[in-house]
Amino acid sequence: MPRLISSLCFFVLLSIVSCKNPFSENPCDPKGQKFIDSLLLKWAISDSSATCGKVYLPTIPKEILEYSIPSLGVTGIIKGNQIVITSETIVSISSYVANFKTSGVSVSVNGVPQTTGVTSNDYNSPLKYVVTGADGSINEYTVQMVAPRVLGSGSLRLWFKADQLTLNDGDPILTWSDVSGYGNHIVQASAPTVHTLYRKGQVNGYPVAEFRSVNVSRMNLSGGVGLYVTNSGSVFFVMKLVNTITGGVTLINIHGGQGREISIDHPISSYLVCRNGASCATISALPIPKNDFLAIGSVQVLMTSGREYWNGSLKGQAPISYDYAGGDTPNSIYLGNGNLDADIAEVLYFNTDLSDADVGKVFFYLNTKYGLSPK
Repeated sequence: MPRLISSLCFFVLLSIVSCKNPFSENPCDPKGQKFIDSLLLKWAISDSSATCGKVYLPTIPKEILEYSIPSLGVTGIIKGNQIVITSETIVSISSYVANFKTSGVSVSVNGVPQTTGVTSNDYNSPLKYVVTGADGSINEYTVQMVAPRVLGSGSLRLWFKADQLTLNDGDPILTWSDVSGYGNHIVQASAPTVHTLYRKGQVNGYPVAEFRSVNVSRMNLSGGVGLYVTNSGSVFFVMKLVNTITGGVTLINIHGGQGREISIDHPISSYLVCRNGASCATISALPIPKNDFLAIGSVQVLMTSGREYWNGSLKGQAPISYDYAGGDTPNSIYLGNGNLDADIAEVLYFNTDLSDADVGKVFFYLNTKYGLSPK
């Protein structure tokens, strides 16, 4: 009886604050006050029956709002129900204590209650965080640590991140430091009068390196370390292709003439794995969309095959038999070749073929960071 009286009082109150005439209004108009009042009353008395043929449930807060691992000095990137933790420096993954902020009433991992700043978890495998709301409903998050220096048995040799640069919008990028740990830094070629430029806030709030063929922009390195071991190699880009030009464009070249090269065809704009000066292999033959950011990459396995991925989705596999041992400029790199019209946010190169599991980790990191979805 007390609950009924309380509910009737609640209904009377809602009727008083209603601005519209409840007798003339359509009761199923989602924007109407009568519809809203009906939902509020049902929620107040825990009535889960249908309203106008549909069950509406109140939104109970149960989100992870912030996530970090203080001991590593890293903050998690949250996209929907995915959280990625990335470290530039660690070479092995172990257990860590996370700090988190939640709107729920409790958090657990594999049934173990979590206390921010106290509970330790092993990050070698993805963690499933369960956040419970005040009404007992739950929300699940996948938390994964991706440490590129760990992937491929420590085979990362190039890692360029535009967000690692400390420049003003529109500044020339004279040096782009490699954060792989091998010091394979690239510098602006001396020929152009206008250089590769730094542009802020271009993809999910992150900056890019702007390459334009009109500027003949190109970044080089001589004397690289550890670039070639076998013909296997894995390379990934987060980029926006602006245009192609006759003859195609170069994304990256390793070892100069007869060396490993990733290019884009013209005018179809398909992704190419090449032996510079010899020939190119088309894997998916799909045209790369222009003016749209994409995480794209490929894995070559020795002299047998290559796989192409877009935002983590496998787009094709094809035979590849290129031998890069005879490159005429060993340990050299160039990013762009003065003919590239693209904005590049990040580049990773591993001197081996990554496993499917490691490829998945790379794209979990890139997609979460840059707000991309599998295509």
